[in-house]
Amino acid sequence: MFLPGHNQQMADELVRVLPGRQLISLEDAKAFNAALPKMEILVTGRPPKNRWARADNLRMIHVAGSGVDSLLPAPDLAEHVVVTNSRGSHEPHMPEFVMAMALALAYNVPQLVRQQHNHQWRETFPRPLFEQTMCVVGMGTVGRSVARRAKALGMKVVGVSRSGRHVDGIDQVVATGDRQYVLSDADVVVVCVPLTDQTRGLIGPRELGAMRRGGILVDVSRGGVVYLDAVIAALESGQLRGAALDVFRTEPLPAHHPAWDVEGLLITPHVAGLSRDYMARLCRSFAENLQAFETGMTPPNTVNRNRGY
Repeated sequence: MFLPGHNQQMADELVRVLPGRQLISLEDAKAFNAALPKMEILVTGRPPKNRWARADNLRMIHVAGSGVDSLLPAPDLAEHVVVTNSRGSHEPHMPEFVMAMALALAYNVPQLVRQQHNHQWRETFPRPLFEQTMCVVGMGTVGRSVARRAKALGMKVVGVSRSGRHVDGIDQVVATGDRQYVLSDADVVVVCVPLTDQTRGLIGPRELGAMRRGGILVDVSRGGVVYLDAVIAALESGQLRGAALDVFRTEPLPAHHPAWDVEGLLITPHVAGLSRDYMARLCRSFAENLQAFETGMTPPNTVNRNRGY
């Protein structure tokens, strides 16, 4: 097994969950390129694009995370190479994070923190989530889990998915092309879709403008799904009351970026799915996928390379 990028914690955990395996850590691009012709199994957090023409022995790539946009599309990757990921490993941490952000914005927590910092005693008036409508864009594992938590708070929940198929426990689900209909009823919008050619720029000025005025946006998808400039404009106009963004097109977000100082914008450094046992969960996911692959079964987290997730 090859592990690009030196991550001692991941290496140690892989040795623990897959005893007896040979693990070769590749610390830089030079080492990766030299090892490429010999690779059979690759586990990586962020695989390179368009480097696969010399991967003659490669049989499986496991992306230690849920997003595979750093790898796909990969026209130079042989069709027989199986791509898997660790989707599901962010449960229940990412849905809890989403609800924490939504509640923080609903109850003016960022404003209260600023007031404490400035030694100000000033009342604020929250807008509780109870009986409000949440639109969850993306009905995968995370989206469905977010929906369950929102329902437990007494919210109406509508969803947007590629197919628009009904999901148990969700009041209404529509296809991506019909998203305007449910966004127009939304007080809170949560975005948790993968980044693909179909989802790039999915939430922009038109979608934010369709929401109920004074709404909340939480984005835990991938940078590029939501237009940052549109979010800033919506906050400045009052169309959005608050927004929590965990992902950005450029990460880390540059220190000089104007988004840092936008009133009502809560910025977090791509941490929505993290927890103390995060690395262990990622490695367990890889072990399960590898075991299935080596026994001739379809790995549980096989990525559809045409869809990009």
